Amino acid sequence: MKYIFTITTVVLLALYGHAAVRAKGTPPRDSIDAFWKKTRERLAAVPMDAKAVPVVEALPFKKYVVTVKSLNNVTVLGYLSIPVQGEAPAKPWPLLVTTTGYSGNGLGLQPGECQRGYAVLHVYPRGQGPSSDYFNITSDKLSTKLASPEGYYYQGGYMDIIRMIDYAVTRPDIDTSRIAMVGTSQGGGIALAITALDSRVKAVVAHVPFLCNLRLAATMPSLARSLLDRAGNNNEMAFRTLDYFDPYMLAYRISVPAFMDAGGKDVLCPAPTIKAVYDKIKSKKKEYQFYPGLPHTSCMDSYARTWVFLDRYFKNAKK
Repeated sequence: MKYIFTITTVVLLALYGHAAVRAKGTPPRDSIDAFWKKTRERLAAVPMDAKAVPVVEALPFKKYVVTVKSLNNVTVLGYLSIPVQGEAPAKPWPLLVTTTGYSGNGLGLQPGECQRGYAVLHVYPRGQGPSSDYFNITSDKLSTKLASPEGYYYQGGYMDIIRMIDYAVTRPDIDTSRIAMVGTSQGGGIALAITALDSRVKAVVAHVPFLCNLRLAATMPSLARSLLDRAGNNNEMAFRTLDYFDPYMLAYRISVPAFMDAGGKDVLCPAPTIKAVYDKIKSKKKEYQFYPGLPHTSCMDSYARTWVFLDRYFKNAKK
């Protein structure tokens, strides 16, 4: 009996150990890496055609409406806020790149946050917010068109953020060695993915991030499960595509400072899905804050911690 138990234990450990490395059905890392390499090459072939138009408003900072051409020649729009230096000689600003939540509306960061000593670039990916003037989303972003990673919504959506970073690094008022991603919900999930895909990003903050560990999310009350169930796509075929976009599958590429938080009462982006991504991040400068009573929202404490984190590990970091 002892011998049988030992053999069984070994087999189970082997099975679970293998699952911890790569769940059954998930694509190998080299396939994911090759997909994103090819996608980045296609983006690079698209002329950026960037335009930055000053906004005429009574603001204590400079604000621009920025448009660029992204993957498949889709136009996307964003807002760039630049602090006013005053009488001191202007220096290039560290840049915070952010994006919207799943509704497609709202701001990841308020433009006025630039007065903390950062430039702030808010990007609306294709079909979201004012970028919908240039591209129409005809079905749910997460749960449809899942037959292949090629052509899935977030392939273009992620490239839209990267293309805006391409624009930002052309500006003399941006410190190209200090670019960070900051976001909440969908914006947090995108922030993690872009940090994994773009080595120009040197820090990331993700509040209650969506898109995390979608295979796990689909087994529990969550926004991902609701959307996939509604579309009839809570299945292995869908996950084989979603894996290419899931921060859980990309997190091994993140080695920069990272701050993440989660709420114990969040039934849209459950804490276990977020913690699973955090655990895979390689950075030695990472922080995770869990709020047992928090639903799907950021809070004053996490907001305050964000700026302490960014000032410590990013804004004031030695180059």
